[in-house]
Amino acid sequence: MKRKILYGMIASSAGLWLATGQATLAAGFEPLSKVGDSVLTQCNPTSSSSNQHCKVTSLPGEPGYTLVASRSAPLIYNDIEIGTVNERVWRNVAKPKLYIFGVRAIMNANQWDSSGTAFNVNDLFRQTRPGKAVSVAYFLDGATEALHEAGRTVQGLNEFEGDEPERDNTWVDFRIDANAADPDGTSSARSPWLLTKTRAPTGFSLNALGLRVLNSDVDDPFDAVDFYTTSYQPNGVPPPEDDDEEEGDD
Repeated sequence: MKRKILYGMIASSAGLWLATGQATLAAGFEPLSKVGDSVLTQCNPTSSSSNQHCKVTSLPGEPGYTLVASRSAPLIYNDIEIGTVNERVWRNVAKPKLYIFGVRAIMNANQWDSSGTAFNVNDLFRQTRPGKAVSVAYFLDGATEALHEAGRTVQGLNEFEGDEPERDNTWVDFRIDANAADPDGTSSARSPWLLTKTRAPTGFSLNALGLRVLNSDVDDPFDAVDFYTTSYQPNGVPPPEDDDEEEGDD
């Protein structure tokens, strides 16, 4: 992936910062902000093997959790199967309202439009309860591209101007690069496992619009494409027209 337009500038700046400050970055789950102008959290923008920020080395990334749900489903666009989505959900044994939601995409090289190229996933977005704390991490599990950055927004690569996207705490954006046949040969057919730790006091369920898939690494942003697919999410996520901030401790 060429990381054109704004993200190229962001990644370059992040690379300089990582070169000087990387030793201070911790592995494991990283909290995402839910207030303020700084929306995006840098994890590993250049997929450097020495950068451990946001990285875990096993699933679900922390001890004390048990697997409570798992699924696999095809990713379909233009009536073409372009890949597969895998999902898992873990619940904390000692704190049963605390969950980790995991997702990864495994892409194939099927041609999905007249360009003849494979589908390139630049961002995966999943829904969360907007007023509640969220932490993220990733587990490579064979992927060669890391989680580049994450934030509480529904604007992905090339979808915003300036350094930061608009905040939308109903969504978590994972910036990745998953493509089975990228012309530049640098991306990975599979994404890492993308892990979201948050509270779900009344449990979780499948939502037909729970996951947004974005392909936006294009010369003209108007040529970007996206679609929604079924995903696990905490119960209590408001519909898009009613996503005001929630309050409370749950």
